[in-house]
Amino acid sequence: MTGDAFRLVLLNLLFLAAGCGVTGALGWWRGRSILRVAGLSYLVGVASFGVTAQFLYVCGASLATWQVIVVCAVLAAGALRPRGISAAPAPPRTRWGLAAIPVVAMLALLAVDLWYQPLWAYDAWTFWTPKAHALWALGGLDAGWFTQANLTSPDYPILLPAVEAAGFHFTGYETSLLDLQSLVFFAAFLRAVYELTVADVMPAVLWAVLAMLAVAPSVTDQLAAAEADVPVAVFFATAGLCGGRWLRDGHPRALATAGVLAAGAAATKVEGLAFAIALFAVLVAFAWRLRGPSVWSPLVVGAAATVAGIVPWRIWLSAHHVANQASASRVTGAGFLLHHLVRVPEAAAYMFAKMVDPRAWLFVVPLFVFACVVASRHGARRLVVYACATGVLAFAGLVMAYWSTRLGFDFQLRTSARRVVTGIVLFCAAATPLLAPRA
Repeated sequence: MTGDAFRLVLLNLLFLAAGCGVTGALGWWRGRSILRVAGLSYLVGVASFGVTAQFLYVCGASLATWQVIVVCAVLAAGALRPRGISAAPAPPRTRWGLAAIPVVAMLALLAVDLWYQPLWAYDAWTFWTPKAHALWALGGLDAGWFTQANLTSPDYPILLPAVEAAGFHFTGYETSLLDLQSLVFFAAFLRAVYELTVADVMPAVLWAVLAMLAVAPSVTDQLAAAEADVPVAVFFATAGLCGGRWLRDGHPRALATAGVLAAGAAATKVEGLAFAIALFAVLVAFAWRLRGPSVWSPLVVGAAATVAGIVPWRIWLSAHHVANQASASRVTGAGFLLHHLVRVPEAAAYMFAKMVDPRAWLFVVPLFVFACVVASRHGARRLVVYACATGVLAFAGLVMAYWSTRLGFDFQLRTSARRVVTGIVLFCAAATPLLAPRA
């Protein structure tokens, strides 16, 4: 298994190289400053590879090992001649850098724990991992297997199975390494939050957020499950942070990066599309209100992210007559929705309780609320409105999903709410330091 772990590291280095190519083309780094955006580059690389892989699978590709390498190499080509618009600034040297020690130590402990944990989660064994195994073993998107009647959630997009299948091409069918892959996603997210905020925010707030996320009990539980909730949450939260940077600084690269990550979220899980729509709906509203020269930019980027992340997959589902759980009929059936109106307050209250439960997320959400109150009194109302509106719209999307479901409402709510709120919690966490500038 040790050799397989080294090959998993090799795959993740390919994802990092792919992401460095994309972030270099967007102007995030030049020269040695590439190290200052390593976490962001990794997440962009996984999102770019996953969206591309889903499209190639739909087109009939097998994505063998050499094809995985070629896709990553093509994406990495941007690193050969980065645009270098303005490199990421070096973080200030303070004693707060010592706060990284307990965060890194906790991630190391998690790595040891996940190394010895088997893959035990029900959803992982019923459809996430089987889909990845099928992509690897059957040499692509086999219509006979992926449309079978007894397959759980056949309409879910396949970014995560595509990433895991790429891992199987390097390591063989080693499911015990999937927990470690989830940890890499999460560690890259913590690094990305640090990279995007450390230069101009209060270090105490930044490290409080990073420390709480590193030790949050819900994170430990979900990493061991190796399901799609952590990846979709990481993509959405980082996209939201990039959207906030664009709103604050006006850099086009931040908006474009938000689009890449939002496409990754939409291609990861059904609620990822709702998160992406919520994010860009708010950005479009702000752009229209400000009437600046980039008024159409968020609309174009958001539309492109949606098309790239989900449209090819939806076309494949339609062509093979696979029922779509997220179809428009769920939200347009007025009679059904009126009959089940009581679900709205029940789902909202239950999910909110899971978000603020200190036994799951410590004080991540209360700290976000406190930061919003303080920031609104110190001239940062635009960012406060952006963060709150995005979070509320994303939360409303989850409420709508539970309200309109034709499956068992109580069972779904009790078994999935604690996981699906992860995206909103991580978004709140990522937005918190952005609301606390040094000044």
